[in-house]
Amino acid sequence: MIAFRRSCVGAALASAICLAAIGGPAAAQTAAKPQAAPPAARQVQVDLLRGLADIFSRGLDTLTDRLNRQGYSARVYSTDGWRTAARRIADKYSHGHKDIVVIIGHSLGANAAFDIANALDRQNIPIELIVTFDATQPHQVPKNVLHLVNFYQHNGFGKTISPGPGFQGELSNVDLTPDTSLSHVTIEKSPRLHAQVVQKIADIVDKDLAARLQTSKRPARKTPRKP
Repeated sequence: MIAFRRSCVGAALASAICLAAIGGPAAAQTAAKPQAAPPAARQVQVDLLRGLADIFSRGLDTLTDRLNRQGYSARVYSTDGWRTAARRIADKYSHGHKDIVVIIGHSLGANAAFDIANALDRQNIPIELIVTFDATQPHQVPKNVLHLVNFYQHNGFGKTISPGPGFQGELSNVDLTPDTSLSHVTIEKSPRLHAQVVQKIADIVDKDLAARLQTSKRPARKTPRKP
């Protein structure tokens, strides 16, 4: 009886060793499979556009500093600098440096954000996010924009923004008229709104770009050969 038990134990051990030998390398390969790095802040290029004569939009300078401290690549321009920003984005894109493009503007600079968007739309270059503070004469949102947040007040300057032909993204018009602590010349300086902008960018990195990363990892479907 003892010999029989020893025989069973020995068989079980041998079976376990065989299973480990079969499953071990596969498990090791699975464990050793490198994981793709999640999207990082440095992949996000933020261009900010001031309003009239660079005088009334200094809150964008503060926001630029904050974004850079958090690891994003942010630059602030005068209103007329939109052409420079658009050319730089297009040039980098054509050379394979497909940064995540975010455009932020105040007043006339918010209007100029749409000039950038339309210029890039003609080149099929996507814009992940546009944020506008009291745009005075905004265009419709072109189809290459994925998200747009418009902070505005009915103060004689700010306007709502509407989608253009083919636009299928997210459009949020945030009416801040009841907030009497804000005005056309202070709306872009609000720490509360800055925090919302930074959070929106972070959400895009964490959600939208992570989803794209998963999509890019899927193997391409093979077209079946005709007999």
